[in-house]
Amino acid sequence: MAKGKGKGKVIGMGGTQQQPPTAQLKLDPTKLETVKCDNCDGIFFQEVQMFKEVPAVQSPTGQKSMLPIPVLRCTECGSVPERFLPKELLG
Repeated sequence: MAKGKGKGKVIGMGGTQQQPPTAQLKLDPTKLETVKCDNCDGIFFQEVQMFKEVPAVQSPTGQKSMLPIPVLRCTECGSVPERFLPKELLG
């Protein structure tokens, strides 16, 4: 029996690597809970950018730069619920 059997790469035509097929979930949106703003109970959110400064010593270019981080903001009250912030940014 071959060593490591079943752990090979999935290769498509032309030698390109493909992801293995995944199971499709059938969800009924009418039966799912609507996400609401913690501050005002609004249900509409807009993607906005938060920026972090990257010091020159940590930047791949060796120059000071900025890192954009996408977050969601409530369109009603403008707050950014904690659940929409990356976990790494929460102290």
